[in-house]
Amino acid sequence: MGKLEEQDFDEKRLARRQRRQRSQLIAYIILVSMIVVVLLAGGLGVHYIKKAFRNMKAEKVAEQEASLENSQQENVVIETPSDVAMEPEEMSESDVLDDAADNLIAALSLEDKVAGLFMVSPEQFTGVDTVVKAGSSTQEALSRYAVGGIVYSAKNVKSTEQISEMIQNTNSMSKYPIFTAIREDGSSDGTITASIGGIEQVEVNNADTAYTFATNIAATMFKYGFNFNIAPSVDISENGKYGTDASAVKEITASLAMGLQDSGITACVYDFPVGASDLSKLATDDTSTEIFESGIYDIYRSVFDSGRAGAVMMSDISLPNVTGDNTPASLSSKMISDELRGKLGFNGVVLTGPLNQGAITEYYTSAEAAVNAINAGADIIYLPENFEEAYNGVLEAVQNGVISEERINESLRRIYRIKYADSIGESN
Repeated sequence: MGKLEEQDFDEKRLARRQRRQRSQLIAYIILVSMIVVVLLAGGLGVHYIKKAFRNMKAEKVAEQEASLENSQQENVVIETPSDVAMEPEEMSESDVLDDAADNLIAALSLEDKVAGLFMVSPEQFTGVDTVVKAGSSTQEALSRYAVGGIVYSAKNVKSTEQISEMIQNTNSMSKYPIFTAIREDGSSDGTITASIGGIEQVEVNNADTAYTFATNIAATMFKYGFNFNIAPSVDISENGKYGTDASAVKEITASLAMGLQDSGITACVYDFPVGASDLSKLATDDTSTEIFESGIYDIYRSVFDSGRAGAVMMSDISLPNVTGDNTPASLSSKMISDELRGKLGFNGVVLTGPLNQGAITEYYTSAEAAVNAINAGADIIYLPENFEEAYNGVLEAVQNGVISEERINESLRRIYRIKYADSIGESN
């Protein structure tokens, strides 16, 4: 190769090298530029991402704080410290009576519940011909049959000391509070008046004198230990004790009942709705409901409205124009539940009339009469012909579902409201 040709070759090789170097430089510049751009972009990205997270976190915290504040405002609960006792709500006297009665009833055996529905003579459940003291026979009888009440007659009262001791001992022998009853209106028919007397007499001719006389009777009864009086009689017939003027009888009867109750003696008005002079056989009265409404019912309402009648004794008379049949009033749900409780609003204790009278015994066994009376709404079986038969009849009726136990409890609540009233300070 000539010298000129070598020179041209060198120049061309140099040019190629320069172009390659220039291309590499441009590539490096581009690469560096890209790297710088990427780095700048990355730095800015990180900055903005961090800022975004910081903003999101701040917003989240703000939301949580706002939510907590709202929750606290909407659900503020002021709690009483567990160690601070709440003051109990004061109970009314009526509530106290109900509570005391329910507590006792819950503890009674079925046998004692049933026995508590009976008011009998001391002779009926002791088997003694004439009882003038409460001795071993009375103790044994009361241990076996926890009767709700004992009713005494003039033959049981011989002297003030004797009757006081007998009643005191009877009360101490009874497992539960017991009615010690008599019939005493201050007349010659009264248990105390007919036997030993001692009741200060007052001529009864208006409401004021009736009230005074009732307090005299109550004071004597209380002194001897009696707490239940089957009096006064509600009667506007010719045989009535206070005449035939319905207005006068209403005032006198209501005041007599009030005087007894205010003095701590349970008044049991009788005979609802009317009595009969002869109950040795079926006795029928054809009076209609309308006639009763315009007469005798008004007297009973007056007594009930005064709130001073603890009990009512039913009549054993039949009233077909009211009941639709010859069922005696003592055994009639129409007379007890519909008329007495429903129409007249009486919510106290209901006694049957004496169930040992011919008007009852000629048509019903002792068990039938007692069971029918309870199912009709009566609370106390008064003087059944045969106490043990009547008691067993009611007991079996409850055991067999003929009478519900709640029905028995219902009557016992009424009875024990009266028995507990004196000790709590409320008179029914």
